[in-house]
Amino acid sequence: MKTFSLSSFDPRLKIILAATIGILTWHVPVYALSAYAGFILILGITNRVHIALGRRAIATYIYFIIVWAGIKFALDCTSLIQGIAPDYQGALQAAGVLALRLTILIGIGILLATTSSARQLGLALSWFLRPILGKRSWEPALSLALMIHFIPLIQRTFSQVLQAITLRNPPRSKWQQFLLVPQAVLRICAQKTWTQTVAVAARKLDSPAAWSTSLPFRFSEVIISLCILLAVFSPIILNHI
Repeated sequence: MKTFSLSSFDPRLKIILAATIGILTWHVPVYALSAYAGFILILGITNRVHIALGRRAIATYIYFIIVWAGIKFALDCTSLIQGIAPDYQGALQAAGVLALRLTILIGIGILLATTSSARQLGLALSWFLRPILGKRSWEPALSLALMIHFIPLIQRTFSQVLQAITLRNPPRSKWQQFLLVPQAVLRICAQKTWTQTVAVAARKLDSPAAWSTSLPFRFSEVIISLCILLAVFSPIILNHI
């Protein structure tokens, strides 16, 4: 799997594959969802995504999936309020399918974000939008690159602020800490925003030339992508045979 490192894989192909799997996730049967999830898990482990994320981030995603699956189960059992016995088995199966779908969607998003730099995804978006926006395709590309850059930055800042409050242990109530954390994060991020603005200007990323770099397709990656597309579409094809 070392030769199939997602970090060096063409970002345009990764976006196409991620979008395709994301759409098909809502249309394929459960056995296909299990195969998708297993494939994404293998890719994540071989590309050491779990190490890059850390235990806290992984636990947050797991809690998110469990909460929404629980909400789905509760909504399917609302007939109990009217005195009608709900189909617990069907509700549990539906909640499990939703959890599986959320796992796949979150997984492909994490894979795409952790194995691609902000500039790589920006260049890929600029390439996709060039036939539509022409010379202005660099503007949404820069916006996407900055957004991708700041999302993990904000997460790290939140963690650092919470850790600082825990270590210093100031005599503040929970409500005061709840108000203090967003203020501290906003202040730190405002300073980093200015730094990032200077960096963008210094690297001349605020111009069309910076986002018009040629990205030639590699034949081996195109073949691998076509094989993956064939595999993910196979459940749909088999259902129509």
